[in-house]
Amino acid sequence: MKNFSRIVGISTICAFLFLGFATKASTGETTTGTTIAYTGSLLTYLTTQKSSISSSLTTTYTKLYAAFAKTWLNILKSVDYQSLVCLGAIKSDSLLSQLQKDKTALTISFQKDFIDLENQIWALEDKKDLQDDDNVNVFDAGTTYESEKARLKDLIDAKIKLYKEFITTFESDYTTKNTNFLSTFLQYSVANKDLVKGIQDKMAKVQSVLDAFSGVETTVNKINAKVTGLDDLIKKMEDTKLKGLNGLDKTLQPLIAANIKTYKRLQNLSDELTKQKMYVVGEYQLDFDEYLTNNLQSRYNRSQFLALKDEVNSFKAKFYTTTNQLNCSSILSATDIWTALSGKIATMKALVDSWLAKIESGGISTTFKDQLYSGFQSLYIQKFKQRYAEYITYLKEYIKGALRNFVATLNPTTTTTTITTGTTTTTSTEKLSTVVFTKPFTSNQYSPDIKALQNLLTTIQLYSWAIDGIYNKATKNAVYQFQLSKWLLVGYEKRPATWWWMGPATRAALNNLTK
Repeated sequence: MKNFSRIVGISTICAFLFLGFATKASTGETTTGTTIAYTGSLLTYLTTQKSSISSSLTTTYTKLYAAFAKTWLNILKSVDYQSLVCLGAIKSDSLLSQLQKDKTALTISFQKDFIDLENQIWALEDKKDLQDDDNVNVFDAGTTYESEKARLKDLIDAKIKLYKEFITTFESDYTTKNTNFLSTFLQYSVANKDLVKGIQDKMAKVQSVLDAFSGVETTVNKINAKVTGLDDLIKKMEDTKLKGLNGLDKTLQPLIAANIKTYKRLQNLSDELTKQKMYVVGEYQLDFDEYLTNNLQSRYNRSQFLALKDEVNSFKAKFYTTTNQLNCSSILSATDIWTALSGKIATMKALVDSWLAKIESGGISTTFKDQLYSGFQSLYIQKFKQRYAEYITYLKEYIKGALRNFVATLNPTTTTTTITTGTTTTTSTEKLSTVVFTKPFTSNQYSPDIKALQNLLTTIQLYSWAIDGIYNKATKNAVYQFQLSKWLLVGYEKRPATWWWMGPATRAALNNLTK
């Protein structure tokens, strides 16, 4: 055992592992007790002995591994075993892993010794060639080529005998270790029965969550099989949407350039027309998104499922390592974090079941996909014309108001009031509202305060429509222009639903104009 421990513990270079193992290992032949004749060639004798030892080691390891696999592989996967590891009753470095490590160490040591013997044989042959060529005795006193050859053969035989003993001891030791482990494992399982059961109960709840989500995935896979080509259709519509947005932007830009050139004396005309262009393009995008929401996502919105899938994967990672072993620290400290997730999965199951029912009843079919894209193309053209017309109307009204303001600055009256909004200075002979705005208005709401708001926005040249007290689209657009001029939409550029909302910051800025 001392020699065995010494060999196993050697730290060596990784030479060619398992050289010559395959031939006899594949047949199951063992050559431990075979006598190999010496024919006079040391290299041939060494190679033959090396193959014999390699085959013997491989055969022994294969037999041990097969015996271990019957019990160990199942044990390693069991919650019982992993629970005992988490409780510290059993080391995580399994006996099967030790078997593999010791076999590798023994093989490396064996390869190293035989490489060393081969080098000594080549050195001896080099000396003989030198002596034969130069007729000079290169051997030490009292030694000859033949005596050195005999010495090396004895050394080879001693190494072979030693490694045969190592292999026998290796097999005996691990057969005993396997028997002892099984007995010890059963004893530990009984001794820690209650603690193991606590972990098993937690893992059963974890597994129930994973199994429930697996059922949801199965339904989603059925849906995916029934809506083949839907992904390509959605991408096609997204590409069309981007093309439309870019097209509207490029169509409006020449109008801006032409009017800036025509009305050179109107200050900030470029900024105002560009801001309005961004607003109109944003509205065009909302048209498309609303269409997809109303016509597709109500039937099949996979984004909800994918978000839940990410949450389930994070949940699993808390309790299992990448090698599917228990994450001991998480499982031992876990409290009830599965109930809430189980509820979400149940809700998602009901949703995907409803999707599947709609699809199976013709909700999403080839005809539906054709109709979906046809409607999208129609919307593409219709809304393009509508948003373009809206911009033309705004552009005309804005320039008309800006020209009136410009003329007023050339012919001031004695009762003028100057109001500065951002970098724009406007002059009016009307008084600003004395109303204090304390709450936001909703779409199409009527209020006398909205009349005051419309008057205020008219005074600062942002509103040129009827003073009717209705929070209509034209009024909301004027509020949006005011928000832009005061830089109140920083951080909300991609949230169009907030652009016209009279929140605290917007109300404060409007109220400041009346002080």
